[in-house]
Amino acid sequence: MADLVLDYALLHQLAVSMRDLKAKIKTDVDAGSRRAVVTRNGTVVSSDEVGDSGFYAALSAFFYACNAPFNDAMELLDKLADNFDGIAKAFFDVDADFAGKVNTARLQASIAQWQADTAAYNHYLDIKDKSVSYQYYDQDGHLQTATIPLWDAKSPPPHQPGAMPTSIAGTAPVGTNDTTATKTDANGNILSETTTVNSGDGLAYTETTNYTYHDTNGDGRPDYVDYSTTVTHSDGSSETISKQTNTADGSYVITDTTDKGTSTSTVTLKPNGGSHDITVTSDGHTTTTDIDVSEPGKATKTVVGPKGTDVYTGNPDTGKWTLQSHEDPPSDDDTPVFTTVTI
Repeated sequence: MADLVLDYALLHQLAVSMRDLKAKIKTDVDAGSRRAVVTRNGTVVSSDEVGDSGFYAALSAFFYACNAPFNDAMELLDKLADNFDGIAKAFFDVDADFAGKVNTARLQASIAQWQADTAAYNHYLDIKDKSVSYQYYDQDGHLQTATIPLWDAKSPPPHQPGAMPTSIAGTAPVGTNDTTATKTDANGNILSETTTVNSGDGLAYTETTNYTYHDTNGDGRPDYVDYSTTVTHSDGSSETISKQTNTADGSYVITDTTDKGTSTSTVTLKPNGGSHDITVTSDGHTTTTDIDVSEPGKATKTVVGPKGTDVYTGNPDTGKWTLQSHEDPPSDDDTPVFTTVTI
C-alpha cells in the first residue's frame, strides 16, 4: 500500500484563495441586492454612463438575478475553506509536535556527545604534561631511570568542544523551518525548551516546555521529571499540558487544558512496571486503563470506556498491543426495570 502524503501547505493556500475569491465577488453580490451595476473595482455605474436605459435595466436585472446563487456560493466557499484549513492546520500541528520531539531528542544526543567530548578533552589537559617514571638495569648492569609520557606527543590532541549546545535547527521540508532552543543546567539537563515551526505560508506552531527534576534518593540523578507545556496551535488556540508526580509512590497526574475544558489522567503504578490509569475528558467521559505485567516484555492491557471494554496482550516496553476481545457497553435495554407495587 502506498504511503498517504498530505500537502497541508497546499490545502492552506487553497483555503486562503477561496476566501480571497469570496472577498472579490462580495462587492458584486452586495450590489446585486440593490439592483445596482458595478465596475471591476466596485464603483457603481449610473444609467447615464451606460447610455441605453434598456441595456442598463437588463444589466441591473442580471446582477439582481445573480445575487441569490452567488450568496449561496459564498456561504459554500466559506464552509469549504474552513474544512480545508481545518484539515491543513490539524496535520500541520501533528507534524510540528513531532518535529519538536525529534529536535529535543537530537539536542539531547548532541549534549551527551558534548559531555563525552568535554570529558575527553579535560582528561587530555590533565595528563598531557605528566609522565610515569620507571627503573631498569642496562646491559652493563647499571640502574637507570626513564619516563613514559601519559600522552603521546605524536598524537593530535582531542578537539576542544567549546560551549554546551543549546539549540538545534530542524530538518523541515523546503519552504518551512523549525528550531528548538533550550536552557540547561550544569549537568546538561534541559530546564526549558521552545520549539517554533513556520510553514512559510502563514501556518505557525510554538511549544514551550519547562521541566522540574526530582532526585529522591540523593544520588545526583533525577528519578522523576515533571513538566509544564504551553502550545500555541496554528489556529491561534492555546493548550497547556502538565505532569505532577507524587514522589512518595511515583504516581502522577497529567492535566490537559484547552478552551474546551480540562481533561485529567491519574496514573498509579503496579508491580513489575504495570499501571492503573483513570482518564476523565473535558466532556465528563471516563476511561480506565489497566496494564498488568506477567513477565518482562509480556502484559495484558484492559481498557474500559464509553465504547465498551477492550482487552489487549503485548509488550509494554515497545507499546505494541494486539486486540484479543471487545465487549460493547451495556445498552439502555439492559437496564433492569423496577416496578413499585402499592398494597
